[in-house]
Amino acid sequence: MPDISPHPATGQNGRIAMIAGGSLERDAKLARLATLAGYTPLLMDHTQPADFLLIDLSSETDRLGDTVSRITLYLQTHRSTALIWSKMESLEVIYAALPHGQCHFLVDADDVEAMPVLAGAFGRNSMDRLYDTDQEVEFRSLHRISDELAEFARTLARMADPELKGTIKDKSISFRAAPLGGFQGFPVENSVANGAAAKPSLREIIKLRRLRERFFPPDLFADPAWDILLDLKAAAQEGQRVSVSSLCIAAAVPPTTALRWISAMTESGMVLRRQDPADARRVFIELSAETSAKMDDYFAAISARSSPII
Repeated sequence: MPDISPHPATGQNGRIAMIAGGSLERDAKLARLATLAGYTPLLMDHTQPADFLLIDLSSETDRLGDTVSRITLYLQTHRSTALIWSKMESLEVIYAALPHGQCHFLVDADDVEAMPVLAGAFGRNSMDRLYDTDQEVEFRSLHRISDELAEFARTLARMADPELKGTIKDKSISFRAAPLGGFQGFPVENSVANGAAAKPSLREIIKLRRLRERFFPPDLFADPAWDILLDLKAAAQEGQRVSVSSLCIAAAVPPTTALRWISAMTESGMVLRRQDPADARRVFIELSAETSAKMDDYFAAISARSSPII
């Protein structure tokens, strides 16, 4: 078992990861994960700063609110980054309470999915380095880099524990992962039209997109950003509010991937977080006014060309 007793030690490049797994066995697994990524794992100490927090809230039930409050205070005090493991059923409370922009969420996910995050694949500073001064790196390049890191993570996991060989999926865990900081603002241009989305209805479009999954593997057409926008636009037309967990389902990708896209789109201003006025433990996601207008323009342009919409 890795040494995770609190002591003044540092990992590779002086990096430290605080561990809170909820049990000795889980602590040991998270410590091993941190060690593989080049961090020195230490038991959670709220008085000491760390580069990363590795917190497993999957088994938290009765005291979840208190635990989340303590994590929030730590993040606000030390400006660290947290990796949070959770179940889908507790995601709403956790996502609403923790500081936006300082957390990565792993929802019903394998531990190996944390490796690209620990390696810096989805940190703002590392993503900013992928940009030239005048030219944006294309999304496909970011996807390729993400996939390479995911393969690296799987290789490390197999080396660390041969018993995991049969349990680690061959499918890329970061398939079309959202690049934080990768979204740019919409270009300024004249509006094509101010009308609402044309027929067929957005819900019908969403149904047609899901229909493809009866004939082809779902991840073949994974397009979480567009699915998120479609669902939010349809909900706005219907006067409905969309919770984080339901939007993860609408994205039609694993919830961890969906949350990555939601975070990226929120930071870019494409979508907005709104706290539920009736329940502070929940936030809703909605389109920004500019994004909504651009979607109206898009559908008006498509309708004018009589092009199929899926």
